[in-house]
Amino acid sequence: MKRYVLTGVAVCLGLLTFAQKAVDFKLNPEIGKPMTINMMMKTDIDGPQSVIMDMNMKMLMNTIKKENNDFTIENVTKSVKVDIDAGMMTMSYNSQEDPTDEMAKMLSEQFSKIIGQKITMLISEKGKTLDVQIPENLAEGLDRASFSNITTSLPEKPVAPGESWTNVVEIEENPILSKTETTSTFREETADGYVIDVVGKLYDQNGESAGSITSTYTLDKKTHFTKSGVVKTLIEVQGAKIQSDITLQVD
Repeated sequence: MKRYVLTGVAVCLGLLTFAQKAVDFKLNPEIGKPMTINMMMKTDIDGPQSVIMDMNMKMLMNTIKKENNDFTIENVTKSVKVDIDAGMMTMSYNSQEDPTDEMAKMLSEQFSKIIGQKITMLISEKGKTLDVQIPENLAEGLDRASFSNITTSLPEKPVAPGESWTNVVEIEENPILSKTETTSTFREETADGYVIDVVGKLYDQNGESAGSITSTYTLDKKTHFTKSGVVKTLIEVQGAKIQSDITLQVD
């Protein structure tokens, strides 16, 4: 009986050691293998003019090369669907349909420009977005910082479930925000992948707190690239609150 008890204890200790095994997170997407990204974003602006916008985007992402532990990734938007509720006025746009009214035509002028356009990103194996190249005709309409949501920052050393790391990102060419400071935690390993939780603060151009960010990512066990993610941000600026919820699904 004593032998069985000791054997059971040894097995439990072995399982505990396995469960707490540290992971050395490094992005390793397959070169030349396209990935489809479905991104759903809901933006709620609560201010003098309240607006709710729902946007669905389908993108094709392809890793074209790896150099010095950095990946060059091309991203092409295939379709966009937008619904806007501005109180007394509503409007919709679907890139897969011809606009049927003036409001839809107005949105088409803004959003149709990004369809088929190639945006090139340089991302380190630790998930940091090093550069984003946007076509000149889209430069004023797209925020480079938004592309950092596709991946999450990874720790410089192996971490076990429950361990955390910090990251600071300086935001360029943004009239409102100057940087983000986040703390990421490796929550657990599941059958679907590695789960990472992120919480952080957003800062304005004066270095003052301007909002918060919370997100959860599930990473592929082989490539450590995002399989799914939920990113929630809250920004307070000029008397308005802007809440954005982004859901990512990568196939």
